[in-house]
Amino acid sequence: MAHQNQVIAVVIKQYGTGLYRTCVSLDKDNVTFLSTHKDERSANETISQFWKAYDEGQLKTPEDVATFINSMQPQSAPQTQQPPIPPAPPTLPPMPNAQVFAPLAA
Repeated sequence: MAHQNQVIAVVIKQYGTGLYRTCVSLDKDNVTFLSTHKDERSANETISQFWKAYDEGQLKTPEDVATFINSMQPQSAPQTQQPPIPPAPPTLPPMPNAQVFAPLAA
């Protein structure tokens, strides 16, 4: 009897973050992360797109899955402006330990 690989495609809810992650596995030695979503509906849509592509014979190897992932990426994602990084605090001049750990006057 020929052994057939079991394909798995799942949505995982990451508790504590409110995010949904989509993952697929084409065989027992391979798990691929597809995407992260803010809502379960869009995560399920990604899994539906995966199954459609798989059923059409487009996804047979991990390389095919990588191509599928790249096809899902927006072509020109808007650049978000990051807040400026504050400058580092000034460094203090070295001081003898006697001055740093001087006993307090009573």
